[in-house]
Amino acid sequence: MRNSRFVRFVTAALCVLFVGAAFVAPVAVMADEGDTEAPPVIPDELQINAKFPSMTGPADSTFKFEVEFTFKTQNRLGEDFDLTVSGPPGWLTYIAESSYKLDSQISAIHLEPYAVKQPVIVVAVAPFWLYPEPGDYPIEFRATSPNVDEVVNMTATITARYGVSAETTSGRLNTKTTAGSAATFNVKVINSGTAVLDKVSFASSKPSGIASEQWIVKYEPEKIENLGPGEEQEVEVSITPPSKTIAGDYMVTLKFDGDPALSSAPPSLDIRVSVATKTAWGIIGAVIVVLVIGGLVWAFREFGRR
Repeated sequence: MRNSRFVRFVTAALCVLFVGAAFVAPVAVMADEGDTEAPPVIPDELQINAKFPSMTGPADSTFKFEVEFTFKTQNRLGEDFDLTVSGPPGWLTYIAESSYKLDSQISAIHLEPYAVKQPVIVVAVAPFWLYPEPGDYPIEFRATSPNVDEVVNMTATITARYGVSAETTSGRLNTKTTAGSAATFNVKVINSGTAVLDKVSFASSKPSGIASEQWIVKYEPEKIENLGPGEEQEVEVSITPPSKTIAGDYMVTLKFDGDPALSSAPPSLDIRVSVATKTAWGIIGAVIVVLVIGGLVWAFREFGRR
């Protein structure tokens, strides 16, 4: 009886061990196989962000784009990147270390993974001396390494700037005349902007007149039309003080304006006019001189015959 119980117990134990071994073996194999698989490789990733990807200004502006980096990698040592920038033909483009060091140009940068890096500055300058047309101009910034090639595109928008400058052809800001007579001189008017001026107009600020007489300021021509950027034209200016003007120095201001409206304050020229008066004694003196000369001529002829 006891032997049969013992046999049944041993048989049951062997069954349990057999079933358990059969269940555990595949799990162990699966665990072993899982341990041998390599972890997945995450590729390097570089994100470039231009804080203000579009900027606007006149042709003589310096466009400064602030560029930020975010570098994701499994390499704890970080990585070096070559930096390049390109713009339209004739443009000056370079990369500056920071907005405080625009004269410090760089061509490469080292980035640590997930670290905060001070932005670099992409500088773009148009050839304003060639008067580029208003419009959008593309700027391309690129960062490359053995594992990464990333590009960000920016836009520099050039707007028209309207400007006028004026100067006397002699370089002097003073003239002389007599009361009632005109003083004339030439003024050179220049389109100092980047777009065509449809019209340049003239005006003046004059001293107060005497009695019913007023100062007269004239321009020839009276206006200039279609003056291109960089072009210049001479204008004749005449200033006539009233005939009863008291001798002295007077200030006449010549004013210049444009259409379309100028981008900055219209220019002006302050001309000092020295006025001398005509007197009766001057006329009498001239008559006496003529009479004396005539008498000498007559006497020479009369006594020369004898």
